[in-house]
Amino acid sequence: MHSKNRVRTLALASLWLAVRFWNVPAANGQSFDAASVKPSNSVSAPGPSCGGGPGTADPGLWRCSNMPLALVISKAFGFPAFRFSTHDPCCLARFDFAVRVPEGVTKDQFGPMLQNLLRERFKLAFHYQRKEMAIYELTVATNGPRMKPSPPGGPGENDEPWWVSSTLVQSYDKDGYPVFPVGGSGLASSAFHNRWTAFNVSTQDIAETLSDQSGRPVVDATGLKGTYDIDLKWVVDSDFVLSERAKTEIREQVGELPDTGSGPTLVRAVLDQLGLKMNSKKGTGEIVVIDHVEKAPAGN
Repeated sequence: MHSKNRVRTLALASLWLAVRFWNVPAANGQSFDAASVKPSNSVSAPGPSCGGGPGTADPGLWRCSNMPLALVISKAFGFPAFRFSTHDPCCLARFDFAVRVPEGVTKDQFGPMLQNLLRERFKLAFHYQRKEMAIYELTVATNGPRMKPSPPGGPGENDEPWWVSSTLVQSYDKDGYPVFPVGGSGLASSAFHNRWTAFNVSTQDIAETLSDQSGRPVVDATGLKGTYDIDLKWVVDSDFVLSERAKTEIREQVGELPDTGSGPTLVRAVLDQLGLKMNSKKGTGEIVVIDHVEKAPAGN
């Protein structure tokens, strides 16, 4: 594959890869100082990108360009991939967002404010529905956990940007996995090589992230009560993660799906690196059903 096509392929594929979204509380009436939401000229625009906002170098201005509305909905409400598909036909239209964020707003406060914006501009309404689906039950492997218990006084906050930027990654190791700065954390992907580094996380936190990355509910049945520092590396199976629609779009634009390279899958990596087992079984999960969303946003 030519290098230009390879870069373009990976950029398109990254649209559809699951990223861990923040879990945010219900909307609480807060609003932005100003917000512009306009349809994107997706034909000529570059791939989707976001920057700024709480926790970044530009906390007062959050911008997104050429973003599918489904991704913004997932971000705002913290929906994992199994609960709401980011390729839902209801919300594939792309938009440009420019939002002025009041001084002092935190990451946790930003989510509910974005929820309010979606309800106001797109009249977004949805409900939850229980559905039988494949799930994973997370248990301790036969030889016990391999995670490092968090030391007292260790790092207490993890960097978890909702749209991972290459600027957060310091370099790449010999196997192609992203490398964070010393003491840094987060979840990043490079050519389908994923890395999640985190401090002071519980097994429930781990289960939530695995839910996002596997596309299934993951139920914590480990019985472990401590907190841990983890460094998990795995290779994403594009044939498993990408929807048929996404595969079709990539093939139409660049001719072929990207080569994901060699390495452990997520389930194998969790077993070998964390000493935990993801047991596949039938269960029930809660999905999101969109009742209403406007095709065009209300006036700015």
